[in-house]
Amino acid sequence: MTDFDLLVDSLVEQHRRKPPLMLPRRVANAALLGAAITLVLVLAWGLRPDIAAASATSGFWIKLGFGAGFAVAGLAGLLALFRPEHPAPRRLGLVAIPLAVIVAAVFKEAAAVSDTELAALWLGRTAVACPFAIVALSIAPAIALIIAGRRSAPTRLRLTGGAIGLASGGIAATLYALHCPETGMSFVATWYLIGILLAVLIGAISGPRLLSW
Repeated sequence: MTDFDLLVDSLVEQHRRKPPLMLPRRVANAALLGAAITLVLVLAWGLRPDIAAASATSGFWIKLGFGAGFAVAGLAGLLALFRPEHPAPRRLGLVAIPLAVIVAAVFKEAAAVSDTELAALWLGRTAVACPFAIVALSIAPAIALIIAGRRSAPTRLRLTGGAIGLASGGIAATLYALHCPETGMSFVATWYLIGILLAVLIGAISGPRLLSW
């Protein structure tokens, strides 16, 4: 048995002796801290001026739920990835839920408007800025989750980094929706998703460096 195997076995045993709620509490606290910082940034940036009227529409809640679904999937996956003895988390498959909802919403939208209107909804006014805004807003929750990860014992660092990107990108997309004036479901399905995927990619690339122990 190598020194690395002995180290992993030692960490596994330490985790087994810890209270079972310690890791979920650590992940939850990190996510809440990151989300709070991101919310402050969004409030400083400014809420969409018609947020009261928008909140009465289903599209507004689908947009919030889209990001929240990715955040939940990422955080659920991290509960396994932060433990060295757990198998690859199937919970990451929860991303299928927000994807299915948004696809259904896009088809419904496409059936209700003309091709010209659909193209206008798809591009909106902020298509170029949207993905990068989500990536920027994901930084605070990503840092908080990285710190939580370094206090744990992840061994699949690239996958863990990607899951951190998924969770932080989802949190950022959810809160960015409070600022974003776009109403098109095709806009959300494209540009929000690109922003979240960029956060996942950055997390997967940087995971081995930032999470190593």
